[in-house]
Amino acid sequence: MREPLRQPFTNPFGMTERIAHHKAVTGLKARVRWWQRIVSLAGLLIVIGVLGVMLAFGVGLLVLIGRILLDVIVS
Repeated sequence: MREPLRQPFTNPFGMTERIAHHKAVTGLKARVRWWQRIVSLAGLLIVIGVLGVMLAFGVGLLVLIGRILLDVIVS
């Protein structure tokens, strides 16, 4: 039996034993569950929505600053 301090620091959480014999399926044989597709679509829509709101806020802020500067310059 090994001493606890001399054991190699591999597999600290014990997760690799379950998937050690699992081979990843790629290509046309790969399958994605329907609920994973829905979660991915929802995440993508949220990211696009947040980026759209940020872009609209940035353009609105730029227009507001431009209008204020133009009003200062003209008056």
